[in-house]
Amino acid sequence: MPFAPDATGYIRHWLVIPEHTAAYEGEPGSDPELRKRIIDPKVGPAPIGATLATQGPYDHTWTFYDPGQNIFVEQSSFWHNLSVLNTFGVTHLIALEAGTFKARFWSCGAGDLWIDGNHVARNHAVRYMYPDPVNVTLDLKKGPNELSARVQALGVRDTRLLFGLQILDQPESFSVRLPGPEDLTESLKEASGWLDSLHIVSPGCIGAITPPPIDATISASGQELVWPARSNRCDLPTAPYQIEVSLIAASQKLSRRLEIPSNRQIVVTSSTSVEAARTDYTASLASKPGKGRSGVMNVLARHTTGQRSDSDTSIIEDACDWIDDRPDCADFPLSVLLRLCKGTTLTEDERKRIHQTAIGFRYWHDEPGNDALCFDSENHSLLFHGCQMVAGDLYPDETFTNSGRTGAEQAQIGRERCSAWLDQKEKEGFHEFLSSTYIPLTVGALLNIVDFADNQAMTDEACALIDRLYTVIAEHAFDGVTVGPQGRVYRNVLIPDASGTQAMLAYTTPQAVSASNDWISFLAASNTYAPPENLSDLMSTPVSKTYSEVSVEITLEKTPDYLLTSLKVPASWQENQTRVDPAFATKELIPGRQGYQQHLWHATLARDCHVFVNHPGATFDFSSSRPGFWYGNGFLPRLSQDGSVLAQIFNTPDDHPIPFTHAHWPGDTLDESEVTDHWVFGRKGNGCIALWCTAPLLVRTEVLTNHELRAEGRQVAWMCFCGSGVLASFKSECLAASPAFDASTCALTSKPISFAF
Repeated sequence: MPFAPDATGYIRHWLVIPEHTAAYEGEPGSDPELRKRIIDPKVGPAPIGATLATQGPYDHTWTFYDPGQNIFVEQSSFWHNLSVLNTFGVTHLIALEAGTFKARFWSCGAGDLWIDGNHVARNHAVRYMYPDPVNVTLDLKKGPNELSARVQALGVRDTRLLFGLQILDQPESFSVRLPGPEDLTESLKEASGWLDSLHIVSPGCIGAITPPPIDATISASGQELVWPARSNRCDLPTAPYQIEVSLIAASQKLSRRLEIPSNRQIVVTSSTSVEAARTDYTASLASKPGKGRSGVMNVLARHTTGQRSDSDTSIIEDACDWIDDRPDCADFPLSVLLRLCKGTTLTEDERKRIHQTAIGFRYWHDEPGNDALCFDSENHSLLFHGCQMVAGDLYPDETFTNSGRTGAEQAQIGRERCSAWLDQKEKEGFHEFLSSTYIPLTVGALLNIVDFADNQAMTDEACALIDRLYTVIAEHAFDGVTVGPQGRVYRNVLIPDASGTQAMLAYTTPQAVSASNDWISFLAASNTYAPPENLSDLMSTPVSKTYSEVSVEITLEKTPDYLLTSLKVPASWQENQTRVDPAFATKELIPGRQGYQQHLWHATLARDCHVFVNHPGATFDFSSSRPGFWYGNGFLPRLSQDGSVLAQIFNTPDDHPIPFTHAHWPGDTLDESEVTDHWVFGRKGNGCIALWCTAPLLVRTEVLTNHELRAEGRQVAWMCFCGSGVLASFKSECLAASPAFDASTCALTSKPISFAF
């Protein structure tokens, strides 16, 4: 039996070759320039006659792309070094009748599409991150038509590499066959379909519609067990949080991942005092062996506690080798190595190796280089400036070989840049506000200024900024866990108790839930900075306020029973701005613009009970896209909060591939949970929460089991209500708000919030 297009017309089943990667060896240039420059202007031949398991372009083997729930053929990843990327795909589209049919060809990277070897279209989608479509007309003959696709892209940091074909005319009249021996392609279809039917029966059992076609393997909690090909369910030996189910078809491993949030354990510290919490935390970091570039954090923790490991030298050498290649994020380990050089625990050979790396490094745009280093984000910029300052101070009379400057000159430039960065943040606030990933990095960069600026004014200013960051994350804590809207976020938004900002609190006070992050080694290593002493009080004190960070306006409503916090989109001072075309170039949040990694709002009733809504920027969970499936927003809504009530309106354009929004709703952690067509109500302890949506709410599972409430539609309004007490009384109050949405004007009316998109 052939595959079918999905309900929206996407052809999802293809043979592909793995992305071919070659080092970029051309002239330096800006990111947009390089993305255009690497594209071959000539359209080459289509890969005619491709079949499963045979040799394809670049001597790679054609393999089946198993899409899961992805609508695209995606091979996105993270490239630390500049790379030229190429990939190809082939499939057979079966038409019931000959004719011309409308379609959309999507790509990230420059995409080419052929039918039976004849070139149909080139999609010049070379901008950063966002898939773009071109409308195409498919001239198809009755029966099989060979579709071929190619994508070219520049691999630089987080790079999406994908293509997709969406049939707009009568997609239900088409089918798809993989080119290759029928017995092999049929086994792939059977295996893929079986994996798509997986579901969690209970926290200790996984099921499928039918038994697996062959014995399957379940990997969970570090164990593997066999799911025999005679049962449509399998009991799990433990209560695992993460599960991978795989089987072999046509000599190829296919797999699906699932998560059971109710099985995830939240760790509570056993420390009884602040001092014990910090000592235990540092000891834990020091005990990790670590390796490579990230292992230097553990080396720093060991040296802070007066320890050494036999592996420390090799870890330092491996990190230096990696930094010398100037990959993206090289400033991370370099900031640690230079801090170690300021101490007394390194051997002479270790110092010489770090010296060699430091004097040859590229510290900013104005120095020669052709690499993937990211200089301009908030955390990266200060890390680079601090490294330049510390390295220059360490080797003042040396000539830094890349720039030609002396160390003294480097130190002066770096110190001036650090000072300007501090002044700007003191005045404006942070772009990466409340970022569970990047605040610890920024604190590490600030601590290098605190300890090594040799300028009391800069030290005081840096200490004050760290205090400010600590104060904000403590104010945003509820039930021992810090949450909130964020300037940059990743999938860990689903588990804030394990975040980097949570680790900062866990290091500082035993009132915080435990979390681990290697960047805490900077806090442990500093003898100059001490976190504020009132953090425990701030974590438990009710808050009702609105404040600003750079270009955003943040509202926080925290009571003993719930916390609701959000960004106002647009901010009050942006209300009268003229609507602009979607662009990533600006950091301002305007309804209708494409989003990035901003987390817009968060509600919580307990450390394991978190609610939010987003418009996915990726088509499947675990995509490396930024924005992703659960984090950030593909397109920004209008959003406003009034105390315990929040409302947002999404108006997603037709040329965005994802036509739905969804809520994270942890029904299994609630004491009571009730889902109806347009309303969902829940209670945890004395806290209550409700969501209302203009579209019916459908429970879905992509990876995260039964925590997704999906609302189909591009023009959708949501509301969130928080309160206290008995659920029935709270429910009556919510219904009395009478939310209503007028699709013709894209306007929401409700109590107490009313606005139009």
